[in-house]
Amino acid sequence: MSSKDEHAAILSTEHARAAKQYYILNGPKADTISAREPAYLFTSLCPDPKRRKPPAKKKVQHEV
Repeated sequence: MSSKDEHAAILSTEHARAAKQYYILNGPKADTISAREPAYLFTSLCPDPKRRKPPAKKKVQHEV
């Protein structure tokens, strides 16, 4: 492998790494509840009294 080939391989690897890092930093944001809401949600520290307790689970009625 010549020095030009080695340089091209290193450069290609660096470009791939840079593209992956760019995607991580600027790609789509997480759209989950834990990413959108504050960490203290459903705790006694939550400033919104309505959100201090977790929402009630809906009961599922099974047909017999």
